[in-house]
Amino acid sequence: MGTYFKFPPLLLLIPIAFYKRPRFALFVFFFLLANILTVPTVELKDTEFVGNVTAVNSGSSVLKLSYFDGKNWKRLGFDINVYSEEPLGTIVYAKGELRKTTTYPRYYLKPTFYATTTNYNSLLNKTYLQFDSFRTFANKIDPFYQNLFGKSARSDEFVKSGLYHIFCVSGMHVSLLYIFSLSLIGLFTYRKIPKMLIALIFPTVFVIGSGMNVPSMRALLMIYLSTLLKMLDIKIDPINLVSLVGIAMVISEPGVALSLSFYMTFFATLGVFVSINNLTANIGGFLGSSPFVALIGTVNPFSIIATILVSFPVEIVMFGLTVAYIFYTIKIYFLASLILYGLQPFSWFTKLIAHIFAQLPSLPNHFVISLAFATTFAIYLMWSEYEKSNDEKTTAVI
Repeated sequence: MGTYFKFPPLLLLIPIAFYKRPRFALFVFFFLLANILTVPTVELKDTEFVGNVTAVNSGSSVLKLSYFDGKNWKRLGFDINVYSEEPLGTIVYAKGELRKTTTYPRYYLKPTFYATTTNYNSLLNKTYLQFDSFRTFANKIDPFYQNLFGKSARSDEFVKSGLYHIFCVSGMHVSLLYIFSLSLIGLFTYRKIPKMLIALIFPTVFVIGSGMNVPSMRALLMIYLSTLLKMLDIKIDPINLVSLVGIAMVISEPGVALSLSFYMTFFATLGVFVSINNLTANIGGFLGSSPFVALIGTVNPFSIIATILVSFPVEIVMFGLTVAYIFYTIKIYFLASLILYGLQPFSWFTKLIAHIFAQLPSLPNHFVISLAFATTFAIYLMWSEYEKSNDEKTTAVI
């Protein structure tokens, strides 16, 4: 299990020979480091495992496990998938084997015995279970709400309209929620640090409640790093920032290089970060993920228009759901219900747009269509950078 050939650590000194070409040296260094840190070669069959759930996806969970080698418990240094949806923080004990896949996580657990128990000391588990209770509460008012909180149900109209991505908790969701929260908090305070710290609460609560799936966690990490740099008045280009976090993720878990969701999160978050306002942020997030969506399913060529139309209502609903959850947690159920009922017009509008655009023709998934979306996204990035440079020049003149 793992790579076919692993470089010895001493080879990390090789990049020094290319000191006159720092970019190439950096590439060689990261290439060697990623190989060294990749999944170790081990054979695990009919083995005992114990660990906990670190992320929840639809129909599966991501585990951090240790295994018993006959004498001692040893920690696995990579994520494992299990095809059973368990609450976040749940303790898992299993006996079985690890099998390889072609996606991330690179391996999944095939158990012959499988048992779980609640970790009553886990704050993440308590928060997730509280969110699960809130999802049931919100579902009684409008089933649409739970779809935005990690419990997505397939809807043909949303699939055909190209809007199904709003049900998939992703980096774009988290980034847009942060930007919306930042704008809203800015109406009440102009102080930079309190505004950024308060705005962080909403995407953080949203990510934990939706199951801390890997794409949303990546985006949240990027937002945290971006916020820290802004608080320290360290200016860094958004492309460099997102790239830095992306490199760190590949080094810490090389298997993500095989994950389509990693690239979707990376480019969707990049599209949001380079945008010049809330409206273009939605366009950037959509264009960043669309090349990969075009590889795995049919594409509605008008979905970008539909995305622009529903982007603001969906942001309001996500923000409102987070606030309603806070009231639900402190047992002020009346206010939580009031907010949920108040959000229904935005829910109805979103479903209406999905119904209208579902009637329009779609394009089959094809590499050429994906390439066209990728080209459009590249043009969008260049346009955003051009607009930002013009704004900086105008500000400097004034």
